[in-house]
Amino acid sequence: MPQPQGQVQVLLNILRGFGPQAALDAPRFCISSGPPNVDIMNAGRPGDINSEVYFEDGILPETVEQLRGTLPSII
Repeated sequence: MPQPQGQVQVLLNILRGFGPQAALDAPRFCISSGPPNVDIMNAGRPGDINSEVYFEDGILPETVEQLRGTLPSII
């Protein structure tokens, strides 16, 4: 996970009332900034920046499924 994304998520958890250790231990997500996988149909052209979202273990599968219906590239 890119460091700034992780730091912001930890800070937001602290602002929501998590203790320092709980904020660090909470599952996080990562928004990809890499090129798309050109082997996957409709992934984009080589060199395009994608917006795939990856989730750590601990985020409920039901939550991911709900997001999958609203966001195009949930992994």
